[in-house]
Amino acid sequence: MVQLLAVNPYFTINKIAKELSISYSTAQRGVQKLEAAGILKKTGNNKRDKVYCAIDILNILEEPTHIKASICE
Repeated sequence: MVQLLAVNPYFTINKIAKELSISYSTAQRGVQKLEAAGILKKTGNNKRDKVYCAIDILNILEEPTHIKASICE
């Protein structure tokens, strides 16, 4: 699951289950554990198809953009 997050830090439980060929409930348990550990955060207030984000991974992926922007200023 963590390898998928490195490629795209935004996902739904359905997407994780499909990508890893695991059941929805298995993916859900994994997401709940990562959310409890503070690795994932739910975005929005959707009741269905909740979107989660790995904030720290997103920040790392955006870092080169911030560096380039500060160099250009």
